[in-house]
Amino acid sequence: MSRLEAEIVVERRSERGGEFRLEAAIAGDGITVVCGPSGAGKSTLLLALVGGLRPRSGRIALDGRPLFDAGRGVDLPTRRRRIGMVFQEAALFPHLDALRNVGFGIRGRERPARARAWLARVGAADLAHRLPSELSGGERQRIALARALAAEPRALLLDEPFSALDSASRAALGDLLVELQSASGIPFLHVTHDLGEALRLGTRLVLLERGAVVQSGIPAEVIARPASLAAARAVGTENVLSGAVLRHSAELGCSEVDLGGTVVQTCTLDLPPGARVTLGLRAEEVLIALGPLGASSARNVLEGRVETLVEVGTGVEARVATPVPLRALLTPGSVRELGLEPGTTVRLVIKASAFRRLA
Repeated sequence: MSRLEAEIVVERRSERGGEFRLEAAIAGDGITVVCGPSGAGKSTLLLALVGGLRPRSGRIALDGRPLFDAGRGVDLPTRRRRIGMVFQEAALFPHLDALRNVGFGIRGRERPARARAWLARVGAADLAHRLPSELSGGERQRIALARALAAEPRALLLDEPFSALDSASRAALGDLLVELQSASGIPFLHVTHDLGEALRLGTRLVLLERGAVVQSGIPAEVIARPASLAAARAVGTENVLSGAVLRHSAELGCSEVDLGGTVVQTCTLDLPPGARVTLGLRAEEVLIALGPLGASSARNVLEGRVETLVEVGTGVEARVATPVPLRALLTPGSVRELGLEPGTTVRLVIKASAFRRLA
């Protein structure tokens, strides 16, 4: 299995005209997923890896072969790095049909046969003679993947290639991506904003925030347990709460934390009473109910009032005053069935284990 490694510092002008600095260390041999908010440095990282930006310092290597090494004066041009790219917009040649697009990077007499073979591998054999304008978004990305891999790269970078597609196309192409990486054995570096995509596809997740790697590891563990405030922001933890530890209960196996007028129970914290603590709580782990609750394993039932309801992707985010503001993520159907609107009195139901200590 091939391996891509980089430890670099890149300085460049930001889109707003200021200075932007990226300090990143990555290493991966499967599908490494890079996540982070806009402006975190994801595109800067890709440009540096492919040779479009020269790092100020550091090293980039593929299978131990240096592509860039500031200390040794190595800086291979893009054409010699043999790194493929797939973009958000497939960037196909508009005047070439699918077969000739895929064949563009293939050399030798076997070009047509190899191009057809790659079209078949990505499930697009019947699209050979269609122009990009005649293809759907998902079909264009299949052709883009085939074109990139047909050139036999030693690594593949993917810059949010599925972000403009519907959920069915995203799922199908995600399965294809895993299959292609496994078959090729080369490292894929996949940039996305979608944490669900990171969970499904990634063997490793790297979180970028403001030009720095704030956490990396197995995707499920990183997303479930962000280790810092910066990591929480990078994975989209909607509720970041600061408070003081009140007491611990060995009998109940929990701690009580005062968040400033709202007291919650968490899993036992390794902090003394009186210590300050910052907790993260994902919006989808907050349940909303109306009226009294029966017996439940949840340790926290907080009364509050709905302040706003905002569509977020395919869901609805409810901002609830408890008196500290908390966010809950619901389906549109749940909002309708509960009759939620600004001013509705609700109860928030939260498990103790849903609170994650951040700092």
